[in-house]
Amino acid sequence: MAEQHKSDAFPLFSLFEINITGMCNRFCEFCPRSDKNVFPNKSEYMSLKLYEKVIKELNELAYDGIIAFSGFSEPLFHKDIYEIISLARKSCAKSRIELYTNGDLLNVKKLAELFNSGCTSIHISLYDGPEQIEKFLSMRDMAGIKDEQFIIRERFLPKKDGYGLTISNRAGLVNFQKLGMKRLNMPFKSKCYYPFYMMFVDYTGEVIICSHDWGKKLIAGNLREESIVEVWTSKTMRSVRDRLDKEDRNFSPCNECDVKGTFMGGEHFKKWQEYYKNMDSKSS
Repeated sequence: MAEQHKSDAFPLFSLFEINITGMCNRFCEFCPRSDKNVFPNKSEYMSLKLYEKVIKELNELAYDGIIAFSGFSEPLFHKDIYEIISLARKSCAKSRIELYTNGDLLNVKKLAELFNSGCTSIHISLYDGPEQIEKFLSMRDMAGIKDEQFIIRERFLPKKDGYGLTISNRAGLVNFQKLGMKRLNMPFKSKCYYPFYMMFVDYTGEVIICSHDWGKKLIAGNLREESIVEVWTSKTMRSVRDRLDKEDRNFSPCNECDVKGTFMGGEHFKKWQEYYKNMDSKSS
């Protein structure tokens, strides 16, 4: 059973990302899915039973941060996507609910229904070319969606321009040579704030320490058997946070990751430092 969160308790995440399926219809060159031997498609989905457990616990924590349906897949493949969003909205009324999609499965009716179900914003990554923009803007207008709720991300730029996104090696899982990237000779000596401010849940219930760990090399726990609080405050998460606080990335998957990881989450990082300091002083 999750515990009601209090302001003087452990720092809670501000981003809760859920990967609700193992499916995607695209195999982008910069994505691990471009090699089916490395990251194969799986026609598997988060069950509503597990999802309801997760959302119930977020409600008990009075969670009001971001809930993002994104991860390693195309969320619109989940047949219960409208119910999933609706449950999130009913249980976490103050949360910002974001959905990230390539837009291939969208039409006007589906777009309107996603917002009727409770989406705050939809972020569409376009990969084919600028000719897609007019199509999706027209779809937005026909569905009566506001500009600020509908974010188009241009991912069709040439390789030399990074495809229009910040390329990372997905914790060492992408083909370095194909993308013209250099393999890390040694781990970055740098802090990383990801495990301090975000929680990433796979469709299996596994909690992965970071959204960049596409290889799922370090599992902090599983929400099928454990609560969100148990995993978030676990020994595994503390060990990861302690090492990253010391700029020690010499463990998998962080030893192969080329993401700086300090763009967001600084305040959470400081709160966790203070929390662990107080906790250790009480136990000494």
